[in-house]
Amino acid sequence: MDKRKRYTAEEKMKILREVLEDGKPVSDVAEAYGVHPNLIFNWRKQLFEVGAQLFEIKRGDISAKAEDRKVAALEGRLRHKDEVIAELAGELLEIKKKNCGLM
Repeated sequence: MDKRKRYTAEEKMKILREVLEDGKPVSDVAEAYGVHPNLIFNWRKQLFEVGAQLFEIKRGDISAKAEDRKVAALEGRLRHKDEVIAELAGELLEIKKKNCGLM
């Protein structure tokens, strides 16, 4: 029983490089390496699908710091609002006590 040939990432890139960079026809490259042409097309599709991820800016350290600063600023605003609400609630309670509920 025949086992399937497993290609390493380096082998796949070598085959794709011949097609994409050297401009060789897929059928010629497939024949030279004993690979079905559909397999080369699938590899090319995979390469282009994940290729965009290579160009994404991955600055986790900076984005994490920015997020921490944003969270700290929002927590500060929330704390300030809580203080204002507590102050207003206290004033309202004092007014109610002075007027003995005449409001």
